Amino acid sequence: MSQYVLLTGPILAGTQFNWALLGTLTLQVYIFHVSFPKERAWLKALVYTIFVLDVAQTAIASHFAYALLVNGWGDPTALTHLPWSSAAVPIFTGLISAAVQIFFAWRIYALKGENPFALAISVLIVMLALMQCFSAIISDALFSVTTELSEITKLMAGVKVWLIGSAVCDIVITFTMIVILSQYQQKTPWKKTDSMITKLIYSTVETGAITSVVAILDVVLFILFPNNYLHEAPAFMLGKVYSNVLLATLNQRARVSAGVTATGNFASDDTELQWRRQTITHEPEAQKVHITTVTEINSDRLAQRLRNVHKLDSKMRRPRGPDF
Repeated sequence: MSQYVLLTGPILAGTQFNWALLGTLTLQVYIFHVSFPKERAWLKALVYTIFVLDVAQTAIASHFAYALLVNGWGDPTALTHLPWSSAAVPIFTGLISAAVQIFFAWRIYALKGENPFALAISVLIVMLALMQCFSAIISDALFSVTTELSEITKLMAGVKVWLIGSAVCDIVITFTMIVILSQYQQKTPWKKTDSMITKLIYSTVETGAITSVVAILDVVLFILFPNNYLHEAPAFMLGKVYSNVLLATLNQRARVSAGVTATGNFASDDTELQWRRQTITHEPEAQKVHITTVTEINSDRLAQRLRNVHKLDSKMRRPRGPDF
């Protein structure tokens, strides 16, 4: 095996994974755009800003790969003296991961804001997110002074704080969300709602595990193999993983609502009782009127009562005459 494989191979693999995850993210952003046209302005701004940052990060990562694998072909010094784009990728990753983690801190506060423990956890998550973000930016700024492979080992402490802090933050978020969802699950008396919350718990564990595993893999490879670029493969993916987790979490609301509607249940992000206009269909042959009412609601007990009422599919006879 060539001595340069561990320098060029991870960069090629990381760039390909980066582009693949950008394609997935683009689809997720499109689903968000068409599914939630009336979403809150700040949440739309967050999604579209992260998408722009990810597109820029992919372009810069591609420049990094092109500079080493194409322009630097046959020149071993190109693998030790890195281009400027090598210093820009961690900055984007730190910013994107911090934004996603702070969003989850807000989500925890919105769900259990009246609980002092939940408030303290939200503050802790924000502090961890900012800490790992600043560590990424500072470490990257120090590396950009020389961009020499031999200087990477001097940044070990900053990179550890960045990636380990990010993984710890993800674990705290995952554990807290599981506790909150489990509390809601214990309070609901309805089987359908219980099943829906169980799916949300599974999704929370999966998304939290993905970001934590990639961050831990990155820091482990960086510590064990400081003289090659094995750590670059997960590093190129990390920002996109956070972005896809955010969009998957937001778009899950549309899938849950669609599934609940299909089974005749209720699910909505709204806190108000919503009614659709009555629809009346005529059956001239039997001189009957068919009345149905479709209801969307987000309260278990009240929803059950309303379903019992609106199951009445009455057919009322009336005297002959013009239809109304």
